[in-house]
Amino acid sequence: MELQVTWFGQSAVRFEAGRVRIVIDPFRIPDGQPEADVILISHDHPGHLSPEDIARVFGKHTVVYASPLAVERLDRSLNAQRLVPGDVIQHGALTIQAVAAYNVNKFRRPGVLVHPPENQALGFILEIDDLSFYFAGDTDVIPEMDQIGPVDYAFLPVGGDSVMTAEEAAQAATVVQPSIAIPIHYGISTGSLADARRFGDLVPDQVRVWIMAPAGDS
Repeated sequence: MELQVTWFGQSAVRFEAGRVRIVIDPFRIPDGQPEADVILISHDHPGHLSPEDIARVFGKHTVVYASPLAVERLDRSLNAQRLVPGDVIQHGALTIQAVAAYNVNKFRRPGVLVHPPENQALGFILEIDDLSFYFAGDTDVIPEMDQIGPVDYAFLPVGGDSVMTAEEAAQAATVVQPSIAIPIHYGISTGSLADARRFGDLVPDQVRVWIMAPAGDS
């Protein structure tokens, strides 16, 4: 099956597989992009929930799924459907499983996690035809990852600060066992290309790493 993957920066990912176009956390989307069949919003923080970027890929047939706090912030005209960790949705040939994403050691201030588990922010496991994808969301290495792998593709944040560091993301790759790992969430709000490269050096040898240039970069 033909697969096309685009990274727009931050955690904004589009992939097209089996005639389904999925966009996750649209952000800094250039004008003129095709509309999505499915939009997934992992949580309500800026850089992940961007109404103007959602509008760039939203069409009359687009379906939106989002975390509970994200649904509260989205325009009601989008008719976004609420997902919590553990939910499973079927959209044609695409299976969407919402999974937990939260911090255990990243703090906004002492004792206050940036992404606490009670906010029910999301990662996603997506399956279509014979391919599986894990989009980790804004998370640390958490026990729930033990139930996820192996997968064909894993999109893992590496920028640190509010998400995994490169070292922690490499640990997550060891747990999830992707065939291909794609580092994300660096170069805008946190982290840099150096973090993505360090992640590539640290993952297990059997994991291939794709370091992608954001769409629109020369």
